[in-house]
Amino acid sequence: MKALKLLRRWMNMLFGKSQFHVEQGRGKCYSLSTVKGYYNDLTNKVSDKTILDDKGIPINITVANVKAYFPITIFQYALGLYDKYLLENKKEFLEKFINIADWAISNQNKNGMWDCMGKLKDQAHQTQSSMCQSEGISVLLRAYTETKKEKYYKSATKAIDFMIKDIKNGGTCLYEKNDVIFQEYVSKYNLSVLNGWVFTIFGLYDYTLINDDEKYKDILNRTVASMIKKLKLYDRKFWSNYDLKGTIASPAYHDLHIKQLQLLYEMFGNEEFIIYADKWQKYQAIKFYKLCAMIIKLKQKIIKSKYYDINTSLVK
Repeated sequence: MKALKLLRRWMNMLFGKSQFHVEQGRGKCYSLSTVKGYYNDLTNKVSDKTILDDKGIPINITVANVKAYFPITIFQYALGLYDKYLLENKKEFLEKFINIADWAISNQNKNGMWDCMGKLKDQAHQTQSSMCQSEGISVLLRAYTETKKEKYYKSATKAIDFMIKDIKNGGTCLYEKNDVIFQEYVSKYNLSVLNGWVFTIFGLYDYTLINDDEKYKDILNRTVASMIKKLKLYDRKFWSNYDLKGTIASPAYHDLHIKQLQLLYEMFGNEEFIIYADKWQKYQAIKFYKLCAMIIKLKQKIIKSKYYDINTSLVK
């Protein structure tokens, strides 16, 4: 039964039918000068397929039938709600969004961390995640700008201070020589997942729009420079990689990479971002390349990777 669930999820993912891999184009109401809408369009995360508890908080179920409050799902749902509020001006979306911002505060550890991978009983990684921290920060800062309540800003500050800590000290950032690389998955393998790294940059960028402290701006600039230097390592010459360990991106993640790099080019103006976005968009248009990528992806999924715990895959 577990294998069947997993196979069904993989096939849905490969063909773009998974609710966890919905299309995420560029946001419809973001700003580069103030905290407003989110940079990626997460409104598709707000769906009848989302399982909510009696308090309106999303719940996930894994292949191993573990029911979990997975913060990344919760925060993305919240960011989708906020964009829907901005687009449709319906108070119900704002109320649901604020409810999740309050959940974020209530479920944040004293050190500023949200228990992320541990909620899925993931055995391959430590529980902290830069992507989780960043998206939580983005939720809290939008709640702060909307309500002006300091509790949201204080919680966001705790979250970012934890996020920028070295992984050697329990944080989510790999400080390696001159590079600053954020880790969606913290483990001995230093996977450096591209989309998670970009999502982390979005949260850092949000924070620098509100806080002028040079410390955060310096880390933002250094991690952007590190990504520019590393982009070539994510290029397979016909498709993009999901991480720096050679895991190929699914079609949904490849498309997400393109949209994210277009956003980074708009944010920071470095030509490398748009060069790779354009290159990967050309790969995407070639059916043979896409077929090759899907075959490789399916092979990598069938042959269990030591880098990922497939038993934690979300199926609902």
